[in-house]
Amino acid sequence: MGGVDKGALTVGGRPLWRMVVERLAPQGRTLAVLAPAAPSWLAQANGAVLIADTGAARGPAAGLLAALQLLEKEQGPGALLLTAPVDAPFLPLDLFEKLDALRSQAAAPAAVVRHAAGLHPVFGLWQAGCSREVEAALGEERALHRIAARAGAVECSAWEGESPDPFANLNSPEDVAAAEAFLRRL
Repeated sequence: MGGVDKGALTVGGRPLWRMVVERLAPQGRTLAVLAPAAPSWLAQANGAVLIADTGAARGPAAGLLAALQLLEKEQGPGALLLTAPVDAPFLPLDLFEKLDALRSQAAAPAAVVRHAAGLHPVFGLWQAGCSREVEAALGEERALHRIAARAGAVECSAWEGESPDPFANLNSPEDVAAAEAFLRRL
């Protein structure tokens, strides 16, 4: 997308960040934005706080690690972190509920999404105590799906068949056009 702030892109006349915040906010107590610097829309994002992602060169796992470490320090190893990217305007309203049910049933420290034959580990629920496993894995690789597996994450496929794809990321102008087209049909 040419390095633009995806959160500020509009879809259906609304910025992506607002669409994602409206879907995530009811699922948690505090909203945090992981970014190297504060995005222009942060002050409007429902009291969201910035967690500086100083490891951006190491990919999404570095941001996950920063958030897990802060959460563990502030709330202890059992605290939960729900993650989702800012460019996924259709993420499920029951993301936390279904991930936590599977994670609890499996007695796992984390749960990530499997949908449409693919793993989407940026959508996940993580116990803060996973930080040590994530840090150790990050020392050897950057692929979040392998890091999730090493941290003991279970895969949740509870949303198969939903349309539009609730885990679609808007990574190109064509993706934005498809999201616009879907919203016009509603």
